[in-house]
Amino acid sequence: MRDLWRLRGQVIAVAMVLGSGVAVLVMSMSTFTALSDTTAAYYERYRFADVFAGAMRAPDRVARRIAAIPGVQVVQPRISRFATLDIEGFVEPAIGRLTSVPEDRQPTLNQLALQSGRWLEPGRHDEVIINEPFADAHGLRPGDRFAAIINGRKRELTVAGTALSPEFIYALGPGALLPDDERFGIIWMSRKALGPAYDMEGAFNEVVLTLAPGADPNHV
Repeated sequence: MRDLWRLRGQVIAVAMVLGSGVAVLVMSMSTFTALSDTTAAYYERYRFADVFAGAMRAPDRVARRIAAIPGVQVVQPRISRFATLDIEGFVEPAIGRLTSVPEDRQPTLNQLALQSGRWLEPGRHDEVIINEPFADAHGLRPGDRFAAIINGRKRELTVAGTALSPEFIYALGPGALLPDDERFGIIWMSRKALGPAYDMEGAFNEVVLTLAPGADPNHV
């Protein structure tokens, strides 16, 4: 006890350091829990898919067969391709990931959080929705236009709106380790426009799906 009393200053300092460490740990755990809850709510609200799968080209009937697999809840086939983008004022070509969506409504899964503008207008096959970070990087707003090389053909596209998506919180281009919002963007386009452009009418090359509660992804 005499030794402790003689070293009381050091003991108090150690106790304060330990107390601070415990406080930081508790705060970190609370923050982590809050972020986890927020992320889960975000994914649930916009119906983030459980499983993603790709193919070269598959007819739509394959999606119906996938839907019949025990444990599968919702299936959404889509078309996804990369295209070179020509943005006015940007010297280097950018890369866009073209992803098909219904032209008259939100997709069933991986829905978009529209930030500006509106949804695609039925019949307007030049309209697209772009991810907000890419739009901000280039100053693109609803009504602006840019060009894209789609399956070897140059097409002028009109920005109908900007959006965020739980699927692309960090949009990484092919081979990229870090996001580069100037050189890579997500472009959502009507499936009725994207299908014919890639000879994929009535077909898809990517499917996303959700599983029934308790379903084992490995068995599915």
